[in-house]
Amino acid sequence: NNDTRILENCLESLVKLIINNPQVGAVGSKLIYANSKQQEAGGIIWNSADGWNYGRLDSPDEPEYNYVRPVDYCSGASLLVPTDLFKQLGGFSQDFIPAYYEDTDLCFVLRELGYQVLYQPQSNVIHYEGITSGTDLSSGIKQYQVINQTKFREKWSKVLTKHLDNDANNVPKAARRLQGKPTILVIDSYVPLYDRESGCVRLLNILKLLLNLGYSVIFFPDNGYPEQPYTSVLQQLGIEVIYGTPQRYNLEEKLIKYLPLIDGVWLCRPELCDKYMDLIRLKTKAPIIYDTIDLHFLRLKRQKDYLDPSYQNTSWSWETYQKLELNYANQAEATVVVTEDEKQVLSSLGVKNVWVIPNIHEEISLSEKVAFDQRSGLVFIGSYNHPPNIDAVKWLCLEIMPLVWASRPDITVNLLGSNLKDEVKELANDQVIVTGYVPEVEPYFQKSRIFVAPLRFGAGMKGKIGQSLSLGLPTITTKIGAEGMGLIDHQDVLIADTAEEFARAVIELYDNMELWQKLADNSLETIKRYQPATVQTNLQALLSNLGIIAKDS
Repeated sequence: NNDTRILENCLESLVKLIINNPQVGAVGSKLIYANSKQQEAGGIIWNSADGWNYGRLDSPDEPEYNYVRPVDYCSGASLLVPTDLFKQLGGFSQDFIPAYYEDTDLCFVLRELGYQVLYQPQSNVIHYEGITSGTDLSSGIKQYQVINQTKFREKWSKVLTKHLDNDANNVPKAARRLQGKPTILVIDSYVPLYDRESGCVRLLNILKLLLNLGYSVIFFPDNGYPEQPYTSVLQQLGIEVIYGTPQRYNLEEKLIKYLPLIDGVWLCRPELCDKYMDLIRLKTKAPIIYDTIDLHFLRLKRQKDYLDPSYQNTSWSWETYQKLELNYANQAEATVVVTEDEKQVLSSLGVKNVWVIPNIHEEISLSEKVAFDQRSGLVFIGSYNHPPNIDAVKWLCLEIMPLVWASRPDITVNLLGSNLKDEVKELANDQVIVTGYVPEVEPYFQKSRIFVAPLRFGAGMKGKIGQSLSLGLPTITTKIGAEGMGLIDHQDVLIADTAEEFARAVIELYDNMELWQKLADNSLETIKRYQPATVQTNLQALLSNLGIIAKDS
């Protein structure tokens, strides 16, 4: 419109959303008044053909207005449509000359032809409403708003029967009417930090699979913080993220407001079950899926053999965790673990309806594969907020590698990963490079000859192992590291459980090109068990078992 002012990233964000998606017929912007209040975050059309500016006069920063979603229409004040498609339709319908409802009609036509009409919150436009046509509905061009509403209602009368009544109480459902069904609420400690923790990679992939299956997803981070760029990644996928804002910071109030909209809850970790399960039961009958992430009690039970109790990063003992985890596993309608081993542990303790949803990996396509003789050194990766990883690198550098360096002082170790601690930094020397967090890890894996994961305790499926397998990088690990993946020693990886055995494995593999290539080839074959399509089938079966069946399934 000529009464608008575009803001930074307005056009780019519209183009980004539409350019590579042939199913999208139109993308519209968030409209903001000159006083910074919101005018519209996508439009709602009631069954009476009345329109509703979603979010009008609210803060445009509220989370419900900041994720990509299909809408009834977006205002022609700022609307992007592929040129060929617009010409094919003959432009706006002449039935709505001179103005009003022509943009709404276009969006309805596109949807009838099988296209999506999307709202893009990253595209912000200041709209000086009423400057061009005024506000008096009884005179001038503005009078056609009433005239054309009647035309529109007659034209789309059959379609409008599927729309909701014009009632403010219906706004939350009407705004989400065209999203996937049913709606799954996912609760975890924070938004998935997919480049920092392997558990977050798994959860992000589960969210994507839920979308693929036709579900609508709402994500609730317990810390209430919209950390970037991670939150925007979810929002651009079409996932609604609940977080605190200066205007509305009470997270429990926000959560309660959303619970009537949901059909199932994916609740992670025993601590969050302890915090939210009773509230969820009080406010909704939606079935709860308890995602253990890993069996905390099993990890802590193993951990106590290796770490001083004062070092442990939780005040709860493994016995406390076991009691909690069994309690919530028995309360939930289904429990999710990442390995068959953990399923057997829970089953032996009397837990029923346990499902395995493992880490999700696929072979990573690399621009070029680096040959054996062009690689050097060992590499490790992990978040150092996780005690098993700190123990692993200290054991590696202080006990294993001195045995290797006695005959091969040229072999270096590179420690990658987020949340570096001082005790990890102190391992650095001429032979140990402490790189820490890097946004792109593939180049480091590409130039390293061996991935090492000397994990002495832990539980669940180890994402770092899956990552190395997906990159075709031969791996040396322990029985704990290989747990739950069906990995065979000298077939998929090398397995060693003492410092002496681990050092011998490093020396054996480092110069053995034939063995190295065998493990590299088998790594890529092994990772196929954890491809998205396979896990998606299991996920669909789990949700169907609970009666949460997606409309597209």
